[in-house]
Amino acid sequence: MKFEEMLLKRESCRAYADKPVAREDLIKICEAGRLTPSGCNSQPWKFIVIDEPEAKAKFCDALLLEGGVTGAPWRENCPAFIAFVEQKANVMPGVLAVYNDSQRFAQGDIGMASLNMCYQAMELGLSTCILGMVDQKKMEDLFGIPEGQTVRLGLAVGYAKEEKEPRKKIRKPFDEVVCFNEWK
Repeated sequence: MKFEEMLLKRESCRAYADKPVAREDLIKICEAGRLTPSGCNSQPWKFIVIDEPEAKAKFCDALLLEGGVTGAPWRENCPAFIAFVEQKANVMPGVLAVYNDSQRFAQGDIGMASLNMCYQAMELGLSTCILGMVDQKKMEDLFGIPEGQTVRLGLAVGYAKEEKEPRKKIRKPFDEVVCFNEWK
């Protein structure tokens, strides 16, 4: 499948088939994340693959925030997840001197890794949904994540319950988001 076709077809999946995801496929997906470019090649991430029933139940609990709020009410039907834990970025001293913030690029780097992983999953016939709402304290307690290590994202991974035509993408017009050589 060509890249432009992937751009048009990729969408968040919220209904998964009752079919496990092969560990080998999850490894390929994580490898796509591991190979993602990052600011100063800092690779400020650690991925936790969640594919066993006990771990999955814990992660589903961590997707439920205080007050019962969740961005993934369908979470229990998903066969696998990947948690993205932001790591300390080791940036060049010159970059640190300018920005005084070693983590300045980390969230963008993690965003790029998640997208690479979504496209790798798509190539493998899998569907994904990026999850931005995670209870940090629950993640620390349930998965032994050290305090100060921030879980930035989760990625739901599985086979779509049913194959269907992707929705037409609704995006701002090109001229509204792109200009050349000056702000317009």
